[in-house]
Amino acid sequence: MNPDLQIVGAGLTGLTAAIEAAERGWRVTVAEAHSSPGGRARTLAAPFRANLGTHAIYVDGPWWAWLERRGLTPPIVGAPRQAGLVRAGGRLGPWPAELSRAIAALPAEAPAEESLRAWLLRHVDAKTAEAIIAVVFIFTFDHDPGRLSAAFAHQRLRRALAGGVRYVVGGWSTLVDLLAERAAGLGAQIRTRTRVPALPAGPTILATSLATARRLTGDSSLTWPGGRTATVDLGLRADGGPDWFRVLDLDDRIYAARYSLADPTLAPPGHELIQISAACAPGERKADAELRVQHLLDQSWPGWRAAVQWHRSALRTHCTGAIDLPGTTWHDRPAISRGGALTVATDQSAAPGLLAEVGIAAAQLAVQQLGETSTPAEAYERV
Repeated sequence: MNPDLQIVGAGLTGLTAAIEAAERGWRVTVAEAHSSPGGRARTLAAPFRANLGTHAIYVDGPWWAWLERRGLTPPIVGAPRQAGLVRAGGRLGPWPAELSRAIAALPAEAPAEESLRAWLLRHVDAKTAEAIIAVVFIFTFDHDPGRLSAAFAHQRLRRALAGGVRYVVGGWSTLVDLLAERAAGLGAQIRTRTRVPALPAGPTILATSLATARRLTGDSSLTWPGGRTATVDLGLRADGGPDWFRVLDLDDRIYAARYSLADPTLAPPGHELIQISAACAPGERKADAELRVQHLLDQSWPGWRAAVQWHRSALRTHCTGAIDLPGTTWHDRPAISRGGALTVATDQSAAPGLLAEVGIAAAQLAVQQLGETSTPAEAYERV
């Protein structure tokens, strides 16, 4: 029998959509090109269980509440007590208290029409403005967050600094397994190693990247700005390592964290897993970004080169969610409903949220919109 709904992509977005639809009693099939579900939320196998995507989950968001209602919350840990370091003006030191005070003193609302940099310069001096802009890199992955919409950046800055960040024990795959098991338990069929060459007939949710959705549909309007980031993952011997959990480089837009300090299961005994993101300007080569990362490590972890046991790096484009430029909001991003029985749910779609939450909200909206137009079976009959 034909499924009521076909979902392309078994990442966090696709699995959420599968659960939402299956809870409505729909017959769901999920096609995943990879050998296992997860998409960009996959975690590498031991010995160094590095995540492919973002590493924290915001427990104050609607997605966490959605997981709680279904008993799907994964085991989590908070950030360890080890101090974080900030690099500013070429020097390493503790988080500057004056920066927190400056952020707290900003107006509660910022305009969508104005750039973050222009808005900040009306409230703080240029040095403080650039420091705040550098902090915004952590949750936008953009090389120059000052160019983004002030409303977009400021809302996320307030939420990110309010706390509530937790790390999933065992990496993102722990959560992926919980979602996949629930979807399968509700009757959804998850077919891995299944590449979809053309747009499926019948009710469909494309839970992919915008680029893949654009290729499958031929719809050139499926595009939106995203970040360009170099990632460097290192497995290191722990002997003689420094006593910090994370380093934020305000000078070079780099964020490094020793995730195995929060979750020791991510690395073998006596070893550490550090994952690093570095903003890349248009045209900047991965090798040049890696050099900047190495200079930061030389300063923050003396002797790190001799301790390296494993190394991986990549240049990731449009893989870190949507960014909104001045004059735009999430409402202006590519619409989820594409006409008929087709919906597109990505982390760059017209949905609210922070980072991966956008894709989750898009998945929920896609299922809701398909259900409001007609039952999937009825829509299938008309296609």
